[in-house]
Amino acid sequence: MFGQLCALLRYVVLARIIGPEQLGLAAFLMLTAQFLENVSDTGSDRFIVQDREGDSARLLSVVHSAMTLRGVLIAGALVLFAGPVAKLYGTPQIGTSIMWLAITPFIAGFVHYGIRQAQRARDFRPESATIIAGESAALLGTAAAAYIVRDHTAVIYGLAMRAIAMVVASHVTARRAYRWGYAKDEAVRFGAFAAPLFLNGFLLFVGSQGDRLLIGSTVGPTALGYYSAILLLILSPMAAMSRFMMTLHLPTLSARRDEQPAFDQASNRLGGRAIVLAAVAAAGFTLVGPGMTWLFYGKDYLQPVLVFALLAALQALRFVRVWPNTIAVAVGRSSVVTVNNLARLVALPAALLAAMAGWGLEGIVAAYIAGEVIALLAALAQLARRRAINVRRELKRTAMFCVFLVTICGWGLAIQAGVVWTFPVLAFMTVATAAEMATRERPVLLEAFEMARRRLGRRR
Repeated sequence: MFGQLCALLRYVVLARIIGPEQLGLAAFLMLTAQFLENVSDTGSDRFIVQDREGDSARLLSVVHSAMTLRGVLIAGALVLFAGPVAKLYGTPQIGTSIMWLAITPFIAGFVHYGIRQAQRARDFRPESATIIAGESAALLGTAAAAYIVRDHTAVIYGLAMRAIAMVVASHVTARRAYRWGYAKDEAVRFGAFAAPLFLNGFLLFVGSQGDRLLIGSTVGPTALGYYSAILLLILSPMAAMSRFMMTLHLPTLSARRDEQPAFDQASNRLGGRAIVLAAVAAAGFTLVGPGMTWLFYGKDYLQPVLVFALLAALQALRFVRVWPNTIAVAVGRSSVVTVNNLARLVALPAALLAAMAGWGLEGIVAAYIAGEVIALLAALAQLARRRAINVRRELKRTAMFCVFLVTICGWGLAIQAGVVWTFPVLAFMTVATAAEMATRERPVLLEAFEMARRRLGRRR
């Protein structure tokens, strides 16, 4: 959460100092870096937690070798393809900036992954310290650079400072020496786990970042600056919770994968928590999103109410993916994650048609919402085939959640259009779906209330 808060503050600083057009160019830089990271994702950090022999020093050395090689390859690709990528965006002026961006993945390739190995014993302190150090350095570096250079290159300084701080912190907190190595058995298991994730990385980028790429390429960098700024207000807390949920539940699910009743109980708890958090976040952002945008960025960044409702639904669906994806990784079925992201591609042609038809941000986001629903159903179907979930229970849970999101978008459309007569109908639907979800997820809610009660009791 600290990391996502720093990311949000970085965006606020950039939006206030360099303006929406330069912010859009900065978003192009971050999209480029994200694309190369996604397409080269080997799942090394998750493999260490999931593998039965993840505690060994030999496996850790194999992972270090892979991650260093990955950093070098990403850096080389940024240098080689900077010009063509900048022309593809329609912004040739950022070609040199993309080349300088290569320093970040090169440095990040030397992170010590002992911070992930410690999580097998449910010790999250090393990675927490590393994230806090990196994000603090990124915030300070970005703010200072933005004040001095006053353009999109400020993000390069911030990201470089982040990489340096994370490398230093990970080595300081590590319990084993940093080594590179190769071992055939570990490499074979690692390769089997990582192979589906290479394709998955590309699919993940298109599915999760394609909306920004499409908006920037068709509407322009200024529109991308507006969209990215608003999106980050819900993306930051949801990304923090997504990372927290996977980090918290993956060791538990992996340890219980051979005990069907215990595994089903743990997966049901994960699904309930994901649905409840996503529903609360979607409703909350629809209500407070416009006010937060004005507060953080200024009135110039405000958009129609429907845009906030659609973005809330989109990010809620993207967050819920942590539920089937964590289960898939826990049972060693990373191919499920790939199928999930492959299903999301159905949104791309629909979003392109919406952009060509002139339906604006609303049409593009609506297309990606449809893609997320299809992807979620595809992931659940894959897990059901492997008997990793109770399919009837999860489909009912998903259907009610989707009805709740439709109601939220209905509120945004009705308010924007000023159709007052629909308000009582929408109010009834909101109360009814919320009550049904609360009844279905009663164990999760009771658990949350009991946890809050205990913590408040300790403080008193």
